[in-house]
Amino acid sequence: MAESLVSGVAERLGNLLTQEANFLSGVSTQVELLQTELKQMQGLLKDADARQDESEAVRQWVADARELAYDAEDVITTYALKVGSRKGVGMQKVVKRWACILSEGTTAYNVGSEIENIKMKITNLKTNFRDYGIKESIIQGGGSSSSNERERERRQTFSHLEHDVVGFDDDLNKLVEFLLRDEEGNRVASICGMGGLGKTTLAKMVYNYHKIKQHFDCRTWSYISKQCQRRRIWEEILIKLLSPTKEERDGIQKLTDAEIVEKLGEVQLQKKCLVILDDIWDIETWNSLRAAFPLKNIRSKILLTSRNKEVSLHVDTEAFLHELQCLNKPRSWELLEKIAISRRKGEDMVCSEGGFPLLQYLLLDNLYSLEEWRVQEGAMPSLCHLIIDSCYNLKTIPDGLRFVTTLRELEINDMPKSFKDRLDKGGPDFYKVQHVPPLYLNAVTSDW
Repeated sequence: MAESLVSGVAERLGNLLTQEANFLSGVSTQVELLQTELKQMQGLLKDADARQDESEAVRQWVADARELAYDAEDVITTYALKVGSRKGVGMQKVVKRWACILSEGTTAYNVGSEIENIKMKITNLKTNFRDYGIKESIIQGGGSSSSNERERERRQTFSHLEHDVVGFDDDLNKLVEFLLRDEEGNRVASICGMGGLGKTTLAKMVYNYHKIKQHFDCRTWSYISKQCQRRRIWEEILIKLLSPTKEERDGIQKLTDAEIVEKLGEVQLQKKCLVILDDIWDIETWNSLRAAFPLKNIRSKILLTSRNKEVSLHVDTEAFLHELQCLNKPRSWELLEKIAISRRKGEDMVCSEGGFPLLQYLLLDNLYSLEEWRVQEGAMPSLCHLIIDSCYNLKTIPDGLRFVTTLRELEINDMPKSFKDRLDKGGPDFYKVQHVPPLYLNAVTSDW
């Protein structure tokens, strides 16, 4: 759907502004304004998506919205990549997922002109939507505390694993090995990487690993987020580490901040604790929490996740830093084999939410018995390329593909005509793939 695609682009531009501002020097203000324009357009697209059948004009406007979102992302990430390469600091890793073709003539001036051109087109598109009578939905931003709390609840993470996960064995082993060491120093481990790579999933695997459970006296999991509430987090961690009675819990809530900090330090000194802090956004957030987490002369350890590598380096210069990377094509196909083996039940294959955060390339080839394939929302948040080849009994493409906004190429080879017809514009499955720019339908066979 165009709404989710535009939302994803707006969020990723926001992440670049937050984490890589030094690569956007000269255009950061224009990028912020462009992000605002995208969010405003997103507010109109929910109704527009639902009303595409009413008019060819609406369908074209929705298609234009998708293209403008892609244009916006390509212009900004290309510029950031160019600046990063000039500075020689490895910006390629930051925007690897959006691999762009660089132009030697890229400058802040002409990028600014391109941004203004895109903004003007978005403004015209919003006018068309409103003149047609498209209703505008309110996009929750940084407004009231109640809306922030709702956003926090929506993104809340918990320590339990809801499904099996494949593809993280090496990452898990490295982190566990570090956390099980008892020598002095090196009390902090960090999992870093862009959104969607599986930082939280990997942290959950560590938290639930049998050797971790045996090694530590107590473990605690806290979700931090952009809306960090220091007092709530401190109380939550202390209660989990102490397992207090109701009376003791009431007493904790009456403590001053200084008293809570003191008690947290005592517990981490007396016991061997593992404290996991999930989704720390910036250095300021850590600075507000750090008083409760002494790093010297204690038996406990901290594992944190963050999109921002600088947070990890700031917490402890000697921290064990584990950076997650997107999978290359051979590794992605190797992961696919595990999917087919571990997730298939007879003629049915299910890709569960959060199960394949690193998967970029997916090839379904010669799965003759496969009749139904289901993809849950959030199952493959990094998927860029999908090929379906010679799966003759697969009746339809999964509905969940409409949520995979990173999908940039879909190729259908040697499949029945009825399967292809469903994907054609106007077909019953077209809405599932209309956000994918290149859709290749090759070597269609007669129906069986």
